[in-house]
Amino acid sequence: QEPYHTLRRARMTITRQDTIDMLQEKLDMRRKRFLKWLSENPDVWTEFCHLSLMAIQNGRKHYSAWLISARIRCDREIKSSDGDYKISNERIGWLARYFHHKYPQYKGFYETRPLKEEKQIQELLAKPDNVVQLYR
Repeated sequence: QEPYHTLRRARMTITRQDTIDMLQEKLDMRRKRFLKWLSENPDVWTEFCHLSLMAIQNGRKHYSAWLISARIRCDREIKSSDGDYKISNERIGWLARYFHHKYPQYKGFYETRPLKEEKQIQELLAKPDNVVQLYR
């Protein structure tokens, strides 16, 4: 083992912009993972749109992406015996966002909250330059 005095930590300055860039990169990676999953499961997207548009045609102004996803989960669980068909909870919010992107005339049909990284970026931008909270 090396003596304690040689094990000094390198001092490094991480700026607010560095943190924002890191969070944005993480958000972009999550978006890419969702889009990859979506390209591998186009029938989920087709069914999500079909059920969403059916709710809109029936006069709904707002609806729950969770209910739509639960319906798809239930139908898939019944239809597939291998149980390999999954819609993770994280993907539900992304499905709602993607629906708003593809059908901008129905923006707001699903209530979406800021993603964790988006919220952290907003918090960082709202603070003065010299204050960065390291721990929660």
